[in-house]
Amino acid sequence: MEKINFIVIDDSDKLRDFIKQLVAEDQGEYTVEEKKEHPAVTEDMKRRVTKMIQDLGVPANIKGYTYLRDAILISIANPDAINSITKVLYPEVAKQNQTTPTRVERAIRHAIEVAWSRGNNEMAEKIFGYTVNLTRGKPTNSEFIALIADRMRIDPQERQII
Repeated sequence: MEKINFIVIDDSDKLRDFIKQLVAEDQGEYTVEEKKEHPAVTEDMKRRVTKMIQDLGVPANIKGYTYLRDAILISIANPDAINSITKVLYPEVAKQNQTTPTRVERAIRHAIEVAWSRGNNEMAEKIFGYTVNLTRGKPTNSEFIALIADRMRIDPQERQII
């Protein structure tokens, strides 16, 4: 028996349709194991991620803003994605936005640079604390995404907008 692993982010109907299609094509046996260990990305979480990156000073008029928000939301739903940022995270964000992983990486880096150079240092200190040295320079893309995603994932209910 062949085992297929799925990561379900919010749409179990699409997953069921896909499995039915696979079974119809192959007539094999497939089982579905739903993983409940990571929180689903809710509208409230999307709103709070958006508010947090706005408060950090990421301008909403640049592409990196959207890509950064999407990357954080993917990382909340799938924490392993941050460990394979170039192989999993950037390609997934690129697919969602009809662009390339290289453009996603560059736009996110630019968004972080802009936020770090003219953003809210007080807010950055509240969110990142001592994990990022504000005088040393901006965090890497993966540091920035991982820290915000972790913050949202650890305390999804209590972590109201700072």
